[in-house]
Amino acid sequence: MRLYKNSEGVWAGTQADARKMCGKDYQTVDVPVDKPSLLRFLNANKVGAGADPYGDEVRKEWFDKTKDIEVGEKELSYFRWGYDKLFTGQYDEGKELIKKALEMVNDRTTTSDG
Repeated sequence: MRLYKNSEGVWAGTQADARKMCGKDYQTVDVPVDKPSLLRFLNANKVGAGADPYGDEVRKEWFDKTKDIEVGEKELSYFRWGYDKLFTGQYDEGKELIKKALEMVNDRTTTSDG
Protein backbone atom coordinates (compact mmCIF):
# COMPACT_ATOMS: atom_id res chain seq x y z
CA MET A 1 0.00 0.00 0.00
CA ARG A 2 1.17 3.56 -0.63
CA LEU A 3 0.65 6.78 1.23
CA TYR A 4 1.91 10.23 0.30
CA LYS A 5 3.74 12.66 2.58
CA ASN A 6 5.14 16.15 2.22
CA SER A 7 8.17 17.62 3.99
CA GLU A 8 5.96 19.21 6.66
CA GLY A 9 4.51 15.88 7.81
CA VAL A 10 1.13 16.10 6.07
CA TRP A 11 -0.04 12.66 4.92
CA ALA A 12 -2.51 11.82 2.16
CA GLY A 13 -4.12 8.54 1.12
CA THR A 14 -4.25 9.21 -2.63
CA GLN A 15 -2.10 11.04 -5.14
CA ALA A 16 -5.03 13.35 -5.89
CA ASP A 17 -5.30 14.32 -2.22
CA ALA A 18 -1.52 14.74 -2.03
CA ARG A 19 -1.56 17.12 -5.01
CA LYS A 20 -4.42 19.12 -3.47
CA MET A 21 -2.73 19.43 -0.10
CA CYS A 22 0.93 19.62 -1.10
CA GLY A 23 1.16 20.55 -4.78
CA LYS A 24 4.13 18.72 -6.23
CA ASP A 25 6.01 18.68 -2.93
CA TYR A 26 5.27 15.13 -1.76
CA GLN A 27 6.88 11.74 -1.76
CA THR A 28 5.46 8.23 -2.04
CA VAL A 29 5.87 6.02 1.02
CA ASP A 30 5.39 2.25 0.90
CA VAL A 31 3.36 1.09 3.87
CA PRO A 32 3.07 -2.47 5.22
CA VAL A 33 -0.34 -4.08 4.84
CA ASP A 34 -0.45 -6.66 7.63
CA LYS A 35 -2.27 -5.22 10.62
CA PRO A 36 0.50 -5.36 13.30
CA SER A 37 3.12 -3.86 10.97
CA LEU A 38 0.67 -1.26 9.65
CA LEU A 39 -0.23 -0.11 13.17
CA ARG A 40 3.44 0.10 14.14
CA PHE A 41 4.18 2.10 10.98
CA LEU A 42 1.26 4.51 11.46
CA ASN A 43 2.13 5.13 15.10
CA ALA A 44 5.87 5.43 14.51
CA ASN A 45 5.36 7.93 11.69
CA LYS A 46 2.50 9.77 13.39
CA VAL A 47 0.26 9.33 10.35
CA GLY A 48 -3.01 11.13 11.03
CA ALA A 49 -1.42 13.41 13.61
CA GLY A 50 -0.60 15.84 10.81
CA ALA A 51 1.56 18.90 10.93
CA ASP A 52 0.13 22.06 12.35
CA PRO A 53 -0.15 24.31 9.28
CA TYR A 54 -0.97 27.39 11.34
CA GLY A 55 1.52 27.33 14.19
CA ASP A 56 1.32 28.75 17.69
CA GLU A 57 1.86 32.36 16.62
CA VAL A 58 -1.15 32.45 14.28
CA ARG A 59 -3.42 30.82 16.86
CA LYS A 60 -2.22 33.26 19.54
CA GLU A 61 -2.86 36.20 17.22
CA TRP A 62 -6.40 34.99 16.45
CA PHE A 63 -7.21 34.41 20.11
CA ASP A 64 -5.77 37.82 21.05
CA LYS A 65 -8.01 39.52 18.47
CA THR A 66 -11.10 37.68 19.64
CA LYS A 67 -10.52 37.70 23.42
CA ASP A 68 -13.30 40.25 24.04
CA ILE A 69 -15.86 38.22 22.12
CA GLU A 70 -17.82 35.75 24.23
CA VAL A 71 -17.67 32.34 22.55
CA GLY A 72 -20.15 29.72 23.70
CA GLU A 73 -19.46 26.02 24.14
CA LYS A 74 -21.29 25.11 20.94
CA GLU A 75 -19.28 27.54 18.82
CA LEU A 76 -16.06 26.46 20.50
CA SER A 77 -16.81 22.80 19.84
CA TYR A 78 -17.34 23.53 16.12
CA PHE A 79 -14.09 25.51 16.06
CA ARG A 80 -12.15 22.71 17.77
CA TRP A 81 -13.68 20.10 15.47
CA GLY A 82 -12.75 22.19 12.43
CA TYR A 83 -9.25 22.81 13.73
CA ASP A 84 -8.76 19.07 14.26
CA LYS A 85 -9.87 18.45 10.67
CA LEU A 86 -7.38 21.04 9.38
CA PHE A 87 -4.66 19.59 11.54
CA THR A 88 -5.18 16.12 10.02
CA GLY A 89 -5.26 17.40 6.44
CA GLN A 90 -9.03 17.43 5.92
CA TYR A 91 -8.97 21.04 4.81
CA ASP A 92 -12.38 21.44 3.17
CA GLU A 93 -14.26 19.96 6.14
CA GLY A 94 -12.14 21.92 8.58
CA LYS A 95 -12.73 25.23 6.83
CA GLU A 96 -16.50 24.61 6.73
CA LEU A 97 -16.67 23.77 10.44
CA ILE A 98 -14.63 26.83 11.44
CA LYS A 99 -16.72 29.01 9.14
CA LYS A 100 -19.87 27.68 10.84
CA ALA A 101 -18.40 28.43 14.28
CA LEU A 102 -17.52 31.98 13.28
CA GLU A 103 -20.95 32.54 11.73
CA MET A 104 -22.60 31.32 14.94
CA VAL A 105 -20.50 33.73 17.01
CA ASN A 106 -21.21 36.56 14.57
CA ASP A 107 -24.96 35.84 14.55
CA ARG A 108 -25.07 35.82 18.33
CA THR A 109 -23.03 39.01 18.75
CA THR A 110 -24.99 40.96 16.11
CA THR A 111 -28.30 39.76 17.57
CA SER A 112 -27.32 40.82 21.10
CA ASP A 113 -26.02 44.19 19.83
CA GLY A 114 -29.21 45.09 18.04
